[in-house]
Amino acid sequence: MARRAPTTRDTVLSTFALVAVAEIGWTIYLGMSLPRHYTANHWDLAWVGLDTAQVAMLVCAAWAAWRRRAVLIVFACASGTLLVVDAWFDVTTARYSDLDESLLLLAVELPLAILMFWIARRIFRRLTEATSSEDSKERATLPSGWGGREDSPAD
Repeated sequence: MARRAPTTRDTVLSTFALVAVAEIGWTIYLGMSLPRHYTANHWDLAWVGLDTAQVAMLVCAAWAAWRRRAVLIVFACASGTLLVVDAWFDVTTARYSDLDESLLLLAVELPLAILMFWIARRIFRRLTEATSSEDSKERATLPSGWGGREDSPAD
């Protein structure tokens, strides 16, 4: 029996699996070797950088929503991911005296992240349900309510 040539999909799947296995090993190594306490020299830069990335993705998401562009899926996913990461670090790096403030931020950031993922999912479903009779420009532009066909703009 002839063996088929690997496809791009095969290569991507193999690469993802290999990277995941390597990441497992790296995570175990870090868990065993990192110090429990560490003083960061650029703590302010790390936090400002993370918040700047969040602002950039939220602005891009707002632009894509305003322009009704399908790229909103990418910006919403990136924004949601950054919000989850920020919430994680807010809680895990908080001093005991700041924990109440961190939990308050958690109560804001996680629901907002869920909303961003919900928006991305809703738009993705709208675009994948588009009929083949629609041209690509129409499919790449979201209707005003980002819902089904009945929400399509009249313009």
